[in-house]
Amino acid sequence: MKYNFLAAWVSEFQGFIGNLDKISIFENTMYLCLIKSSPLVIVLSPQDSFIYKQQEPAIPKAAHEIWTQLRGVAITGISIRDNDRIISIHLMQKDIYGERKELDLVCELMPPKPNVILVKHESRLVLDALLKYSLADNPMRMVLVNQAYYPPQTSFEPEQNQSIEIPEHYQTSSLNEYFRQRHQQILLPKDAKSNTESKIRLLQKEIKRLNKKLRLQEQDMENALKMDYYQACAEAIKPNMHQIEPGQTELVATNYLDPAMAEIRIPLLADKSPHQNLQFYLKKYHKAKNGKSIIEININRTRGEIEAIQKLVLRLEHREDLDLDMRDKSGNISHKINQLDRILQLKISDGWHIYIGRKAKENDFISTKVGKAQDWWFHSRIYRGAHVLLKNHRKQEPPAELVRACCALAAWYSQAKFSINVPVDYTQIRYVRKPKGSAAGFVTYSNYKTFFANPKDIRAVREELGL
Repeated sequence: MKYNFLAAWVSEFQGFIGNLDKISIFENTMYLCLIKSSPLVIVLSPQDSFIYKQQEPAIPKAAHEIWTQLRGVAITGISIRDNDRIISIHLMQKDIYGERKELDLVCELMPPKPNVILVKHESRLVLDALLKYSLADNPMRMVLVNQAYYPPQTSFEPEQNQSIEIPEHYQTSSLNEYFRQRHQQILLPKDAKSNTESKIRLLQKEIKRLNKKLRLQEQDMENALKMDYYQACAEAIKPNMHQIEPGQTELVATNYLDPAMAEIRIPLLADKSPHQNLQFYLKKYHKAKNGKSIIEININRTRGEIEAIQKLVLRLEHREDLDLDMRDKSGNISHKINQLDRILQLKISDGWHIYIGRKAKENDFISTKVGKAQDWWFHSRIYRGAHVLLKNHRKQEPPAELVRACCALAAWYSQAKFSINVPVDYTQIRYVRKPKGSAAGFVTYSNYKTFFANPKDIRAVREELGL
């Protein structure tokens, strides 16, 4: 982000104060969660970096807390360096003895590797940092704990007295709102595209691994198909054991399993006795005989996995948002694909997709694995029923007709399907929690609204929406 934009934002927040609840991070974004207020968002994308104050208090469900020692710390102000894009968030911390310590959260908002560094205000000693590196990594300076903090030395010079012109299509005069919209509408979709490309690469890597596995299995099958040959070799060795001399490498004998009684050439292990050669071929025969059926099952399973993953790649290439967590190693990919395929679903557009869980395990899957923070979740109040998930690919507010449709589906796929005015609660998935150890399909939720819907099945909803 340009220096003059950052400086103007700091001016907008001159005198800003607050109290930190916690600091969380998710991908390229850090969230300074404030007590009784919406968080400050520090965008650390390699493409663009800036800070803004979020409108809503919620943060991504997958965000994890860092720097727990800063809980309850007071924010006393925000400033920017005169010569570079470095914003400092000034903190005041009280220890158990009531003594005050001044800290700075130094946000280096320069591409391509923006960083956030926690330093002591007076001594300028580094207490922690998102990115740490030594002089071996960067000969110009180091960022390490208990080492002095020095700002980066660059040739950057701020453009003085340059006017700030927010692009017209943002339709706002507030820099904070401009930053917020830029993050939500430009950077996050780019990150989503990058995430999709990353998933495709990982899936293609998995296909490559499975193809290698398949080739080995096919080689095993080729060996298994030689079981008749191994049996013929063993039967030919039995009556000719007395003719085999030490060091002999080949035996020419009658193939007793051939109706024509033709000759068969049998390679021998020169360092083995006749009896050991017989056992060698008998062992290969039994292994091939017993392993053939198992190898066939394994080959079919591997081919099925490859086909399923190829279908998933096609879905991703067609911009379908299949939110499978590729970092989850609890089960194989094809199993996750099969779970997704079995779920009742209705694609509305590129921006909206409805999933309906009709069983407890399906409810668990769409609520905890498929659903992301920005998606909308629906469930009939009081009555047991389906979890209905409205995928929000473009992070927009859902149209009223879609909300009504999802509520009608949640009512239909519940114990109240033959009632009218069924109460249906809905909220974003960020407010849905599954208690540890709870039964399949059981969740708790908050920040919800209630809509009284008349139940409709998926066919009626499709007709109503003109699909």
